[in-house]
Amino acid sequence: MTTPEATVIVPTHNHAALIPYALRSILAQQFQGFEVFVVGDGAGADTRHVVEEIAASDGRIRYFDFAKGERHGEALRHRALEEAAGRIVAYCGDDDLWLPDHLANLVAGLRAADFVHTLHASVNPDGNVTVIPADLAQPEFRKVMIETNTNYFGPTVVGHTMAAYRALAVGWHPAPDGQVTDLNMWRKFLRVPGMRFRTLPEIDTVHLPSSLRRDWSQERRRFEIAAFAERVCTPAGVSAFKSQATQSIVDQALRRERHVIRRRLRKAAARRTLG
Repeated sequence: MTTPEATVIVPTHNHAALIPYALRSILAQQFQGFEVFVVGDGAGADTRHVVEEIAASDGRIRYFDFAKGERHGEALRHRALEEAAGRIVAYCGDDDLWLPDHLANLVAGLRAADFVHTLHASVNPDGNVTVIPADLAQPEFRKVMIETNTNYFGPTVVGHTMAAYRALAVGWHPAPDGQVTDLNMWRKFLRVPGMRFRTLPEIDTVHLPSSLRRDWSQERRRFEIAAFAERVCTPAGVSAFKSQATQSIVDQALRRERHVIRRRLRKAAARRTLG
């Protein structure tokens, strides 16, 4: 078997109805040199069954059937990575989707960086898309992530080299109480001197946050992710989603500019009154 370029980590706990869509979006990548580690964090037999059913037709998928770990099972991800063969590591939420070019973008970006992310695009329950702008190449973005609770992206958009991960004093490990799991992990990279960071200006994932759907049934969530999976399985659908997300960025910029304009007009009116 050819050594994979990338190891993809998919943590899962109780999304047996949703994870097949995430896995199929990974298997549909343009870049095919990967292995997939599904890290079961006390997941039930239903999750194991659906993962093994997909793995039966693609030997690159491996299921880790761990008992429930502390907090969000962070340490289980580290245990899986100890057996990884990839030069780079990527992540996918078990209720998210990768667009077909995502892994190719990470692989290209990590040729000249140690840690990269693409733009985090979240779909709200009403169907609108919110994109979080950031630029990790700029030190102020890294500083605010280290010193405040600001997090610009979740795991689904992140890639890093295995060498960078192994250079950390502590890898994936339960976050302290009150700290966000992902941000706690990113800070470990951000604090390493000489680590090279890049933000890739690409919208190539679909994030369907559980935090905004806590009162949804699993069937409702399955219906939503299935609809998105069908929507982005064609070039036209991918293009339409990216256009929608790009429009979100433009709308955010226009809102900020309108705020600046109003402030300038108030100052101009005040000067005229004083004059």
